Amino acid sequence: MLKEWSSAYRIGIAEIDEQHQRFFDAAHRLYEAIFELKGKEAVAEVVAFMREYAELHFRTEEAFMRRHAYPGLSAHIKEHAAFFQRLEELEQDLVMIGPSQELANRALDITQDWLIDHIADEDVLYALHVKAGSPSTGGTVTPLVR
Repeated sequence: MLKEWSSAYRIGIAEIDEQHQRFFDAAHRLYEAIFELKGKEAVAEVVAFMREYAELHFRTEEAFMRRHAYPGLSAHIKEHAAFFQRLEELEQDLVMIGPSQELANRALDITQDWLIDHIADEDVLYALHVKAGSPSTGGTVTPLVR
């Protein structure tokens, strides 16, 4: 079942929450295209969005974690690298095989795994670190720079 955006996924950092919500929205667009049997037409656009999103979002998160001396940064960066690996495999298949409904289904699986496993389980940890009062922040969240 496709997950809906809700306040349960908010980590309390406005810019990152907005980025996460855009990722949910893209997953829903892909789901709707698959449901309408238009996944083949939509997959290239969604894969391109995933690349652009991941590059911006991961830079944002990693900069935030560095600024707040998050001790789990290196493990989090490995999670990001694993996402890029899955995305690169998807991109290669898109180039080699071409767009298909099956590839759209795989892209949706990746987005759902990421939304559930990473945002809900991993991203919340650095937000809790900051809110608990990391030594560098005194418990305040430094606004993100765009």
